[in-house]
Amino acid sequence: MHSIRSIRVRCGLALLAAAAAVVACSSHSVTGPTTRDNAALILHFDSLMHASSGDRPAIYGEIAQALADGAPVGTGTITVNGATTHAHVVALSVVGFSGVAVFDSVYVLGAWRGDGSDTAIVFLQSGSTVTALSALDTATAENFGGTASVALGALGVRCKAFTAPSSIENPILIQCNLQPSVDSFSIVLGGGTGPTVTLPQQKVSGVRVEIEEPPPPC
Repeated sequence: MHSIRSIRVRCGLALLAAAAAVVACSSHSVTGPTTRDNAALILHFDSLMHASSGDRPAIYGEIAQALADGAPVGTGTITVNGATTHAHVVALSVVGFSGVAVFDSVYVLGAWRGDGSDTAIVFLQSGSTVTALSALDTATAENFGGTASVALGALGVRCKAFTAPSSIENPILIQCNLQPSVDSFSIVLGGGTGPTVTLPQQKVSGVRVEIEEPPPPC
């Protein structure tokens, strides 16, 4: 099954250093969203996934999955308690099919600062449910109950998928296309007592993937 956690919730991240340099420099070396560094970033986040614990492996895994599916890396902003920081952003709209029928869909947006080891967050929206997996400095958490606005644009050209390690799940893709959107997310961490993390409304260059899976057992 695809690693998107909201689908599961509905039923009940010498090689590392090189890739980190790619991430740290990418916001200064590109003029727009690109998949140029996806192969190196997938390996980077896979390494982080194996070197971390708690909620961090899930965060890094979701970002690596989006990169493997061909999501371009763009730049954007997030705020933590009102303080704005620039971040790398990837986005993925997943539609699951059983035969010709849609059984579920989820929108995933991942954002990270620097090499992702100290600040990374993944927002997931499925229907009216919003979930956030966050790693801010040493604190990690999974939180529910945020708000989101995702306005998907027209489909573009076909995506290019990337090879990923076996630890990154590779679903059977029916089709993948570039798809821009205008997004905003907001959630209060710590069960409502922690910092407020937002993605202010901004344009995001993402992809839409259609995958073939059996419907969930629930």
